[in-house]
Amino acid sequence: MAGCFAWSAQIMNRNGASNLSPPDEPDANARELLDRALITGKMMLYSCEVATGFTVRSNNSVRLLGVASEGPTEDWSRIILNEDLPYFENAVKSITAQDPVFEVEYRVRHPVTGIALWILDRGEGEFDADGQRIRVRGAIVEISGRVRAETQMRETTRLHSVAFEAARMGAWHLDVRSNRLTSSDELLALLGLSREQFDETPEAFDSVVHPDDLGAWTKSRNISLNPEKNVEIEFRVVLPKSGIRWFLSRAEIIRRSDGIVLECYGVMIDISERKIAEEAAARLAAIVTSSDDAIISSNLSNIITSWNHGAERLLGYRAEEITGQPVYRIIPEELWDGEQKNLDLVSNGEPIAAYESRRRHQNGRILDMSLSISPIRNNAGKVVGASTIALDITARLRDAEIHRESDARLRQALAAAKAGAFDYDLVNQEIRWSPEMFALYGLDPEKAVPSFDAIMAQTVPEHEQRVRSEFALALSQGGQFALEFPIIRPDGAEIWTAMTGYIKKDALGRATNARGIDQDISERKDWERRQALLLRELSHRVKNSMAVIQSVTRQTLRTTNDPKSFAEAFEGRIRSLAASHTLLTDVDWRGVRLTDLIKLQTSGMADDFERRFSLRGPEVLLPAETATQLGLVLHELGTNAAKYGALSLPGGKVSITWKKGHGKLRLTWRERGGPSILEYPTRQGFGTALINSSVVDVKRRFDPAGLTCRLALVL
Repeated sequence: MAGCFAWSAQIMNRNGASNLSPPDEPDANARELLDRALITGKMMLYSCEVATGFTVRSNNSVRLLGVASEGPTEDWSRIILNEDLPYFENAVKSITAQDPVFEVEYRVRHPVTGIALWILDRGEGEFDADGQRIRVRGAIVEISGRVRAETQMRETTRLHSVAFEAARMGAWHLDVRSNRLTSSDELLALLGLSREQFDETPEAFDSVVHPDDLGAWTKSRNISLNPEKNVEIEFRVVLPKSGIRWFLSRAEIIRRSDGIVLECYGVMIDISERKIAEEAAARLAAIVTSSDDAIISSNLSNIITSWNHGAERLLGYRAEEITGQPVYRIIPEELWDGEQKNLDLVSNGEPIAAYESRRRHQNGRILDMSLSISPIRNNAGKVVGASTIALDITARLRDAEIHRESDARLRQALAAAKAGAFDYDLVNQEIRWSPEMFALYGLDPEKAVPSFDAIMAQTVPEHEQRVRSEFALALSQGGQFALEFPIIRPDGAEIWTAMTGYIKKDALGRATNARGIDQDISERKDWERRQALLLRELSHRVKNSMAVIQSVTRQTLRTTNDPKSFAEAFEGRIRSLAASHTLLTDVDWRGVRLTDLIKLQTSGMADDFERRFSLRGPEVLLPAETATQLGLVLHELGTNAAKYGALSLPGGKVSITWKKGHGKLRLTWRERGGPSILEYPTRQGFGTALINSSVVDVKRRFDPAGLTCRLALVL
């Protein structure tokens, strides 16, 4: 370019105009050579006069950049891209007499094609004696191809760098003749070495190689003694920050035709993750092989591909027998559809969490299993199969069923006993209840178990302090304890509970737990109250009965003249009294139905009670005192009817009717079909006296047809 520039100065005037006079023949030849050189080199020459702002360019300017060979300097500025114009202007401004040369790269847009072209603008300013710039002469080279190549090279280099970094890989080269080792920046970074530490000798990497692998590494890098074309070795390096890392070195040895080694090109790859994965895979394989659990793998066609010792032990098949067989061989037929749905989900990449199913043993026995299925993926992440882990839960399910049955029996027993179980953690003040406890205390089982103080708040106030004191005493003593106290449920109902349990203490003698049951004993308490009442009532009744017996005895003695008659009358009346007492005892002395009392006292007076007696009246429950008195009255009326009245003849009948009102029972005894009564009896015996003393009102009428007796008793 310097020669072209010098030559151009000869063919241009100082004022910038072209020398238009015909050149000599040698000059013409030189000019032709110059034009060809400019076209071939994609170069344009120019000269710009500062005073006039006029620029003269070489003849190829139109062809090269689409601008005229001469014209105002502004024509050139117009084709420079706006974003690059400052580069051009700054370069021109930088020209001084002391430093007249400039060089700048920028882009112009071809006026005709519209294509943006990269150019290299190199020029020199000319100055007068006063140091004023008078012109600028230079050359412009179209460098678009070079820029594209450089851009592509940078991109390629960057891609290589990114690829090396992503793959954790670096390159190296060993020139055997010069014994010089070169390394990429990526490799030095992987090995934790700086450029200053790297001395470009074959031994440069020895300092980071693991001592146990240094011998093998030294042997591999001595390539002049290696007969192979390719060298590959795995070794460890020790890095200050990341510790031990695994590397794979691969190299190609270049030889002369006579076999002499010239050089070697290679790469080193950080394979630590692969080594970790291989070690993990080896450990996993060892676990799978030695596991007592059945671990089975299959492909997407549901063909078994692996079968460990646990599977052999659990399902009976040896690996060589079952590998290559469909998985359905070990699945009961009724489960095929459901298991196929699970395998389809796994094929889509969805793992199946542990679930219960069944599998068939080699001997045909069906086993209960807990299964979990996971997808098997290849290196590309694509699902290629399924891995199944199977646990035999037959014994566990049997134990669970036994436990459920036992728990159900316990629940039934607790429910039948109206009881619940509790566990009071005294250290953490936490109480656990069985569901029955919530029912016992009338609380919502969806809510939390109440605290001890909340339970005490349900205790009937006059018993709370006693219960707290008794429980505190139980905590201090330990062992068995029993508490009985009434509580008030949220609905207002009051019940009695009996809390029995055991206090557990730690090695220091501190109470840690209170466990036991709490039972509704309201019925027992009611029964105890009734028993006490009945005992008092019995004492009262015995006294009354003794008084009645004494009265019966005295009256019977007064009205009978011989011992036989006395015995018969006395025994009958005592039996009547005993029968009434028996009836009252059967109902806990709570009351006797009138019809039951009538039948009890009179059924023995006639051989056909239903034909001989007629009963009519409302249902009446007699108090114990009234039942005892009326029982004796009915016995006397029946005895007289059997001896002297309607029941003494086969056709005689007795009609008994009653009604109640105003706290009284009014009963009518009417006899018909017996002997005719010709006169009113004048003698009054014990029966008459007994009836008169047992009722509040009595009226007798002795008609010829028979006796009519109307009684009134207090209910």
